[in-house]
Amino acid sequence: MLKQYIQECEHLQAKIAQKSPTQKLILECLNHLNPNDYSLSFFENLEQKENEPMQIAVIGQFSSGKSTFLNALLGQDILPTGITPITSKVCKICYGEDYILEILYKDGRKVLQNVDFLHKLSRENSQNIHHFCLYAPILSLKEINFLDTPGFNSQNSDDTHTTMKILEDVDGIIWLTLIDNAGKNSEKALLKEFITHFAQKSLCVLNQKDRLKDEKEVQTSLEYAKVAFEGIFSAVIPISAKLALNARLNTPQKLLETKLLEFAQGIQGLALQASDEAKESQNTQETLESLNLAYQATQDKIKDALESLNSQNSAKLMQDSNMPLIFDFLNQTIKPKASFAKSYSTLKKLREMHILLHLQYHKINRCYWNLQKVLEENLKKYITNCAISQEKEQKRFNDLYIGLDLWLDTLAQRIFNALEKNALHFTQTQKRLLGSKSVAIAKEVVVLPLEKIRIELQNQDTQLVKNYKALSVQIKNFLDLFVQSIAQNTESLKSELAHWQHEAPKRIELYLVAPQSEALSAMHEFAQNCYENLLDDFNKNALVATSYLRSELNVLSNFLSLNYNNAIDLTLKSLDLKIKNAIAKHSENQEEFALFNPTLGNVRESLNESFCFEQFQARLFGPMNCLKKTYAQFLNQNEQTTQEKIQLIAQVSFELKQEMAKITKNLEAIKHELKRINASELKSGIGIA
Repeated sequence: MLKQYIQECEHLQAKIAQKSPTQKLILECLNHLNPNDYSLSFFENLEQKENEPMQIAVIGQFSSGKSTFLNALLGQDILPTGITPITSKVCKICYGEDYILEILYKDGRKVLQNVDFLHKLSRENSQNIHHFCLYAPILSLKEINFLDTPGFNSQNSDDTHTTMKILEDVDGIIWLTLIDNAGKNSEKALLKEFITHFAQKSLCVLNQKDRLKDEKEVQTSLEYAKVAFEGIFSAVIPISAKLALNARLNTPQKLLETKLLEFAQGIQGLALQASDEAKESQNTQETLESLNLAYQATQDKIKDALESLNSQNSAKLMQDSNMPLIFDFLNQTIKPKASFAKSYSTLKKLREMHILLHLQYHKINRCYWNLQKVLEENLKKYITNCAISQEKEQKRFNDLYIGLDLWLDTLAQRIFNALEKNALHFTQTQKRLLGSKSVAIAKEVVVLPLEKIRIELQNQDTQLVKNYKALSVQIKNFLDLFVQSIAQNTESLKSELAHWQHEAPKRIELYLVAPQSEALSAMHEFAQNCYENLLDDFNKNALVATSYLRSELNVLSNFLSLNYNNAIDLTLKSLDLKIKNAIAKHSENQEEFALFNPTLGNVRESLNESFCFEQFQARLFGPMNCLKKTYAQFLNQNEQTTQEKIQLIAQVSFELKQEMAKITKNLEAIKHELKRINASELKSGIGIA
C-alpha cells in the first residue's frame, strides 16, 4: 500500500512538472483558497485555456462581405450571408465532427439546429439568444476559432459592449471594410475609440479589391488606408474574399471531398431504399448492382472533374485574392503571440477573479465593521441618553423624597398638636430641723391621648392618609418612567440592527463572485439571527435593570402602603412609653430624673424610626440611591455586552483578514508572473496589447 501511495505521489509530481508556469501558478492559487470560495470548473477552464485554439475576432460593418471572408478562411461555403447584420449575435465557429449550429439562450438553454436555421432569424425574434456556436469538421478549426461579432453599433449599445468584451480576450482581431470605402472620418473615429488599444494584434482587411480597375487603384487605396489607419492596426491588407473562396472551393482536394460527400449521401439513400425493398422481396442482388453502378458513376464524375480542373487557375485565383497574406499574418504574427496572449489572458482572468473575491471579503468585513460601529455608537447613545434620563428622573426621585419628608413633618405637627397637658401630684420629701416631711407637689405633665390621636391619624378618609397613599402609588409608578427611558434606548438599537440586517446582504450582492463562500454564508446566518445574537443580551440587561429597580421601589411602596397603621401605632406607643417612663422615674427621684415633654423634633425623630425614613432617604436621595445604582449597573452591563459583541466581531474580522491575506498573496504571485511574461515578450520582440 505504501509503495502504491509513493507511486501515486511520483505520478502526481511528474504530472505537475509537465505543467506550464501559468498552470503551476493556477494550481498554487487554488491550494491557497478556501474550497468554497471558487468554482473548480473555473480553474479547470483556466488550466485548459493554454491548450485551446487561437481565438480570432472578425469585425465588419454592414455589407463588408464578412460571411464570404469567413468562408474563404475556412475553405468551405458554410456561413450564410447576413448572420451578423440580421441577428447581431456573436457566432463562434469551431471544430466539430458534424456541421451543426448550437444556440445558447440567455436563460441557459442549449438547442441544436441545422445551419440553415440562421436564415430564419431576425433581430426581433433572436432577442432571447445569447450567442451561437457553429461546429464544422474543418481541421484548421482545431488550431483557430473565429468569432463573428456584431461590431460597433451606435444604435445598439449592447452590440458595442459585447464586441468590446470579446476583443479583450481574443488572440487576434480582423477588421473588415470595403476597399473603396475605407478611411472615412466616421470609421476612423470609431476605430480610434475602440481598436487602438488592441493595435498590436489587429489586422485591417480591405475587401473586394476585385471591384477596382487595376493594381494601381488597389495600391492607391491601400496607401490611403495605411495613412488613415496609422497607429490603429498592425497591418493593412487588400483582398478579394470572393476570389479566395472560389479558389479554395475549386482545389482537387476540395472537389474530391465534395464528390465523396455526395457519394456517401447517395449510398446512404440507396441503403435505406434497399432495406425497404428487402423487407418486401428478399431480393438483395438488385440492390448490390445499384450500389455498384452508383460507385462507378461517382468514379467517372470524379475523374472527369479532376481532368477538367485547372489547378493553375485555382492557384492564380488564390494569389490574386491576396488571401495567403491573411494566413501569413495569422501564422507569423498572431501565432507567436498566442501562447503569450493565452497566458496573459488567463492570468488577467485569474487576477480579476481574485480581485473580485478580495472585494467580496472586504465587503463582508465592511458589513461586520458597520455592525461594530452600530454597537459603538449605540453605547455612546446609551451613555448620553441615560445621563439625560437619569437627570430628569432624579428630580422626580427627589420630589418623592421631599414629598415623604413634608408628609412626615405634617404628621409630626399633627401628633405634636394633639399632646395634652395634665396636672399630676408628686410626693416630694423635704428636710426640716426636726426631720423630713413628705409634701405633695402638683406639676403639669404632657400626656398623649392615644385613642384620640390614633382615630384621627388612622382614618382612611382624611387628607393626610390620602396624601400618604398617593405617595406610595407615586413611588411604585415611578418605575414606568424608567422603563420608558430604557425602552427608548433598546428600540433605538433594535431599529439600527434591523437596518443593518436589511442592508448588509444587499451591499454584498453587488460584488458577489463566490456565492458558496463560508464567510458569506456565516454572515447571512449571523444577519438572519441578528436579534438572537445581539439584541437578546441587551434586552436581558434592560430586564435585569428594570427588575432591580422594581424590587427596590416595591419595598418602599409596599412598606408605606402596608405598614402605615403599624408605624403610627409604633410612633404613638414609643412616645407614650417615653412619657410614662419619665413620669415613673420622676416620681421616684425628682432630682435625678426629669419629666419628658416631647418637642416637635422628638416627635419627628420617632416618626423617622417608625417609618424607616433613613432607608427612604438613602434609596431616594442618597449619593448612591437606587436610581443611580440601577443606571450605573445598566450602563456597566451594556458596556460589557458591547465589548463582548465587538470582540466576537473582531474575531470574525480577523479570520476574514486572514483569507484576504491569502488572496493578496495570490495576487502578488499573479502580478509577478505577469511581469515575467511581459519581460519575455519584450525579449522575444513580441508585443501583446
